[in-house]
Amino acid sequence: MEQQKELLAAVMQAIEIEKETFDFYSAAVQKSSNPAGKRIFRWLAKGEELHYLTMTELYRSLQDGRWVSYGGSLAHLEPEMYGEVEIPLDSDDRKALEIALEIERKALAHFEALEMKSIDPQGKEMFRSIILEEKEHRRVITEKYEIITGTA
Repeated sequence: MEQQKELLAAVMQAIEIEKETFDFYSAAVQKSSNPAGKRIFRWLAKGEELHYLTMTELYRSLQDGRWVSYGGSLAHLEPEMYGEVEIPLDSDDRKALEIALEIERKALAHFEALEMKSIDPQGKEMFRSIILEEKEHRRVITEKYEIITGTA
């Protein structure tokens, strides 16, 4: 029973992390004046929204002792529009990407801990899928950050 309480608390924390992350990326979409920045932050927000919904569903199902099935939810990054001039991301986008890297690092650590604590095979698989998605978020953010800073 104690392990169940700990798991529920950890999932609730994951819900809060995903909500805060979604809010941050949604705000970044609004603040960015750059089409490339808007596209990336919109993609990140969609991914976090899907994680939030999954974690919320998981929390409810775990209260009944069940795990939810999760096959992954990686939203696809919108392609550049044909003929769209790609304006390099600016300093505001740079700061947002720096914050995003830290957010993704914390989220990744949290989900890795949940995966390690999970004794249910379906639970482990679900957390592995989310970990892969968070790693993809981090990869894209890192790639864009390195372009802005000239370290690519």
